Amino acid sequence: MDLDALRFGNFSQLGEAITDWEQMAKKLATLKSDAKDNLGGKAAKARWAGENATITRSFVDKTAAEFADAHT
Repeated sequence: MDLDALRFGNFSQLGEAITDWEQMAKKLATLKSDAKDNLGGKAAKARWAGENATITRSFVDKTAAEFADAHT
């Protein structure tokens, strides 16, 4: 890329993309805390028995952790 392309380029789309990512990061932070506190918290307090104790609880824990991964 030549210097004039950088000096006189229109970078407004880059600014819009940054704004979009900032908004998405805020939404993911909200989802992360919501999944941890509501989904994970309720799962931790629930009385699991039988197949639910091994299958569903691990699925809920893994799903809640996925939101933390997405935010990261």
